[in-house]
Amino acid sequence: MDGMKSLLLAAALLLTLPQATHAEADHAAIAQHALTEAIRPGYNDFEAKSRTLREKTDALCAKPSEAALEATKGAFAGAVESWSKVEILRFGPVNREHRHERLFFWPDPKGIGLRQVQRALDTKDETVTTADSLAEKSVALQGLPALEYLLYGKGAEDMTSGDPEVGFRCRFASSVATNIDRIATGLAEAWREGSEDSKTFLTPGANDPLYRAPKDVTLELFKAFSGGIELVRDAKLGKPLGESPERARPRLAAFWRSGLTFPNMAGNLEGVRALFVDGGFAQVVSTESPGVEKSVLFDLDRVTKILAAESEPIADAVRDPAERDKLEALRIALKSARDTASTLIAQGANLSFGFNAMDGD
Repeated sequence: MDGMKSLLLAAALLLTLPQATHAEADHAAIAQHALTEAIRPGYNDFEAKSRTLREKTDALCAKPSEAALEATKGAFAGAVESWSKVEILRFGPVNREHRHERLFFWPDPKGIGLRQVQRALDTKDETVTTADSLAEKSVALQGLPALEYLLYGKGAEDMTSGDPEVGFRCRFASSVATNIDRIATGLAEAWREGSEDSKTFLTPGANDPLYRAPKDVTLELFKAFSGGIELVRDAKLGKPLGESPERARPRLAAFWRSGLTFPNMAGNLEGVRALFVDGGFAQVVSTESPGVEKSVLFDLDRVTKILAAESEPIADAVRDPAERDKLEALRIALKSARDTASTLIAQGANLSFGFNAMDGD
């Protein structure tokens, strides 16, 4: 009995001792790493690639040729791939002045943007041929999807002829490229070291309308990470795949005309990876469950590599049974990576979890 009493007494004493608390993630460090290693470099690269795109488009219009058109298309591919890495970042300066929509009016299931671009071409609306006036018009006329149609859509081959009758199309394309360059430059400048956006991101305050505490910034980054995977899995893969080969809808895919659908998705996942590794979320996952971060990275890297290597056009891939099986397997891997990582990040960073990251709820 004395032994039992001793055990009960010891148990009672343990219950009265302070319990070890779970160490919450370092939110300030996550913000710092995400900004300096992922966000700022990503927008700086997009600024550089957009400048090249503007220069190549201007050169095409000045001296039309097949070589100049191919060079412009190469620059367009570079800008798209660079944009894809920051596309998942739906916060900060890109949310002001409708910059995100002006750069990337997508999805567009009803073809609103296409009709507006075609109408401008048919009517030769001169107001779309200068960047200043274009910036005041519909967002569907201003960004990468509009420029894709001008470079790859019906009649694009005429841009190599130098015929004054088709010069309007090139001036329209030059205006769009200039507009993209201006927006990209504005975004890079907004995230420069010492900028107001950088200060707000790194040092949130109680009176700040966006972020009142460092954890609010972590939540914003978490939504970009989780939502970026959802974007690829559900919108960019799921929608074009449809329920069957017969019900596939490849023209819902982003950048299907230029053949950049799969590079766009791969770039999105590279942006996700940057937040995970460089932004510090991998460390949060590792702290919660050592080794699991390697599993998440394996899935992300494998899916990204397969998408980047995909050579079949999206229109063929979504109707080919073998390709469909491969793409569906990628969707399963992405779901696994997202669910595993998101649960552990939310736990380690003490974030509310269960919202739809793409909706921002």
